[in-house]
Amino acid sequence: MLVPQLVGLYLLIVGVIVLYRRKSIMPAVSQLAANRLMVVILALMELSAGLAIVLTYPAVSWDWMGIVAIVGWVLVIESIIYIAMPYARVQRFIRYFNKNEWYQAGGVVAVIAGAYLSAVGFGLV
Repeated sequence: MLVPQLVGLYLLIVGVIVLYRRKSIMPAVSQLAANRLMVVILALMELSAGLAIVLTYPAVSWDWMGIVAIVGWVLVIESIIYIAMPYARVQRFIRYFNKNEWYQAGGVVAVIAGAYLSAVGFGLV
């Protein structure tokens, strides 16, 4: 199954990197927030990916398809926030979440979800 393999490996890899390299990622995110064009480009890419996922897996459920749907909905909602909110509020939003605790929690959630989706995708569960 390609989708749980793809999303699972992505979450697993990014989750591990965020957990081990968050101190170098946090300044990059701060610099991103200072660049309006990059925020818009990122939001448009995120919206495209999120819509592709949500249109394929729209229903949130307690199986692997539901986890993929949640990832898609998070991408869509976050991208709409970045595009629709005034730029000053977007910067505050990014600053609020650009903290060590959020990276730790997000990294752990990504690793757990990624490991589960990878296991399902590769037939280990």
